[in-house]
Amino acid sequence: MPPVSRQQIFFRGLRGRCPNCGAPLRFEDKMRLREQCPECLMPWRLQRDGFFLGAMVCNYSVTVALLVPFVVAPLVKGWISSGVAIALGLAISLVFPLLFYKMSWSLWLGLYYFFLPNELPANDPDDAPPRR
Repeated sequence: MPPVSRQQIFFRGLRGRCPNCGAPLRFEDKMRLREQCPECLMPWRLQRDGFFLGAMVCNYSVTVALLVPFVVAPLVKGWISSGVAIALGLAISLVFPLLFYKMSWSLWLGLYYFFLPNELPANDPDDAPPRR
């Protein structure tokens, strides 16, 4: 397998693909990511302390980024009342993270391996076939 560039890793993360081989991320059910890629067998859920928190941070960051332009800005401009802003904010903060969960894992894996591309099995020089 040829080495994977940072650009490939980044775009695979945005498209919901495995950072190593480009296969689609697959879930066992609606909220549980498979342990490894069925194509290249790369582990998706690393057994490191707090690794799963990265997906939570991605989900939280995008949710907050949506709350500001769609709730806070109209409230400050006086376009909506505070009651509408609270209802809209609650709806976004409760529903959007559930809908965005799968994409947050993809973004997290893309970001993680973008900054640590040598940890991908495809980029591991020790895993390369011997030269003749």
